[in-house]
Amino acid sequence: MRVAVIYSVGLEDMGWYTERFTARHSRARIRLAYLHPDEVVDAVLSDRADMGILSFPSPHRSLVTIPWRSEAMVLVCPPEHPLAELARVSATDVSGYPFVAFDKTLAIRRAIDRALRKRGAKVDVVMHFDNIETIKQAVATQSCVSILPQPSVRRELEEGVLRAVPLDLPDLVRPVGIVHRRQRGLAPTARSLLAFLQEYQPGDSVG
Repeated sequence: MRVAVIYSVGLEDMGWYTERFTARHSRARIRLAYLHPDEVVDAVLSDRADMGILSFPSPHRSLVTIPWRSEAMVLVCPPEHPLAELARVSATDVSGYPFVAFDKTLAIRRAIDRALRKRGAKVDVVMHFDNIETIKQAVATQSCVSILPQPSVRRELEEGVLRAVPLDLPDLVRPVGIVHRRQRGLAPTARSLLAFLQEYQPGDSVG
């Protein structure tokens, strides 16, 4: 079974899902491809993947899109940063510090910009990247801030490398969806994986 998945979800979660799913289904084999969002869609449409997992999925006449989860967005900064100890951060709080952003071509960047602009906030973008891993490294080493999906910094929070502060931006979330070809449908094993993804979250006890 071939699954195309965006880097942030794949690197953080798919190892957990793959290990536990294959423990239940010993004959199942999952081949993961880590791709950018547009490449996930292309892989499913061109039959190079049976299923795709991506953020901010757009409607497509040839794809079935299944909402999977909605991820809270948080302010991310080094532990010693002035904002690290706040209980909650507003859009204007973020404005005064060097900011590491996503590339302008990505839907998540447009969503963040829209939420900040709605509140009259302007951030000082000093760097921008197309993936969360590089943004996290830049924040940790350059004493900057960023806005990222909370699940994507789970490991760094456990290690004490970064801090995550809740944002006073309730409308800013990252939707993640699962897509597959409309005409082809899903094979039985893929349907089982889909049900497993919908039932469990990393850290759950899997019976």
